[in-house]
Amino acid sequence: MSSDANLQKGLFWTPRGGNNAKDIWASCHTFSSVTENKQTGHLEKTTLIVDLGQHEKPKDFLAGQFDKVVPALGDCLNVPGEPLPENKAQAVFLTHGHSDHIAGIYEYIRMGTRLPKIYASQHTLNALKKGFFENGIEKEQWPEMQTIKAGDVIQVGDMSVEAFSASHSIPGCFSFKISNSEGSIFHSGDTKADETSYLGQGVKLSSYQKIGRNGGVDLMTFDATATHMAGHASYESEIFNAYRQIFKDYTGKQVIAALPAAHMERLASVICAAQAAGRDVIINGGASMESNLLALKTSGYDLREKCPDIRIVSGSGKEVNTIDPEKSVTITTGIYQEEQSPFVRHLLGENPDFIMRNDAVVIAPTSNDKNEKLPLLLQEKVLKGVKIITGSSKYRIYGSGHAQADDFKEIARYIAPRTVAPIHCSAQKADTFNELASRNGYKTLPVYPHNGVTVSVDRKNGCRVVNRKEPQWIGLIHRGKETSFLKVGDNGYSTAFHDQDLVKARQQAAKQLIADYRNKKNLTSQVSLINRRKNER
Repeated sequence: MSSDANLQKGLFWTPRGGNNAKDIWASCHTFSSVTENKQTGHLEKTTLIVDLGQHEKPKDFLAGQFDKVVPALGDCLNVPGEPLPENKAQAVFLTHGHSDHIAGIYEYIRMGTRLPKIYASQHTLNALKKGFFENGIEKEQWPEMQTIKAGDVIQVGDMSVEAFSASHSIPGCFSFKISNSEGSIFHSGDTKADETSYLGQGVKLSSYQKIGRNGGVDLMTFDATATHMAGHASYESEIFNAYRQIFKDYTGKQVIAALPAAHMERLASVICAAQAAGRDVIINGGASMESNLLALKTSGYDLREKCPDIRIVSGSGKEVNTIDPEKSVTITTGIYQEEQSPFVRHLLGENPDFIMRNDAVVIAPTSNDKNEKLPLLLQEKVLKGVKIITGSSKYRIYGSGHAQADDFKEIARYIAPRTVAPIHCSAQKADTFNELASRNGYKTLPVYPHNGVTVSVDRKNGCRVVNRKEPQWIGLIHRGKETSFLKVGDNGYSTAFHDQDLVKARQQAAKQLIADYRNKKNLTSQVSLINRRKNER
């Protein structure tokens, strides 16, 4: 039982990361249920966490003074050096295995936090375990983990959490319906309205239809990363058809298909398209792509078994030399001009073992994302005989893993939410999402639900913003096995704060803290200069 005298019955949602002013890093949400204990008459609170991501390259956070940044969850997790939380989180649910949704788990464990039980798909848990090994986390530090599948309903206190299959760029993705006696929330995670998949199961709209038929939900928190784009995100079946057509149109030419290393759904679509076009496959994407392939196999997805009519070889060894490049597809990385991509290294003259014909066809399914730099690199190299096919070509090869406008309308039609709210987006995209939702007859919140905003959901009063706090973060510095960390203020990261004097003061404080650390002082025991400067102003 909570001693909080201000407790009110209801279901509460607070975004803790991912609803940033300008980007989507460090996704994390807490859901709390406050209901009356029928035996004692007291109000009791239960909290769970959905996703626990990190900001992996926080160059825009406090002048890049930290190696990693995670949402500060001392109110529901036991963080060393902080008071014990009054309402400790009872569980963590993971929507999928991308690092901006799960890698904060490693940081909390390295800080010395014992996490509650984690629920996720088998593929997501495999990705999580891989990260434990890579981060040097001993097995005795691992939290308890339980595999769940679409259709499972988990009871956490007086909250029920039902898992629904979601369609993103990797297998094992979930959306969750979270409900108690006071209200219900559908949390989409990263998704789109695509029922097709060459790995397993995409979205199952018929399962969503059951929600609508049973009265819908009070609130739907929805992935708004790409809902500013008209139409629907390309379905994997459409991607398959586009690649198959390219492979046929360029018969007799070597085709190099560059993909993000973690987009395993897309990898499967391309390999299946290669089989349909009668081409063998060479996978030469480096360690990141190979480790993702291994994670697929350990989760029960074997692409060689799925495509038995073609040869699929990996790396750049002797077996690759037995395959004719003009009759195959080379799948590689490099969309973001990653330094370790075998293809990027070849273009920079550092990897002569990568096989590339002078008249090769390079498929780079890029959008207008500033991070997708491969086409620029290709143009800089002035490869005269090379054909470059990008996302702006006649072929529909660009496919976001996130919902576009029509995906939202399709999913919302089945879910039947009374109110909708954007997640996993910037403030600008949130405004665009709310306009889209309003045009289609859905209620929206009066403010952007940035990190730190708490929304109350109950059937009697609807959805209301009941609290708006400046969120806090934990900045971490890693030096080998040693981890130091510090709770810091938001610095406008979530709220687009524009007090430049305060921004500079906080940045200077962060620099001083890092200097102290490098002088072998204990960062975790120091007073937070950043927060103190804020209070002094």
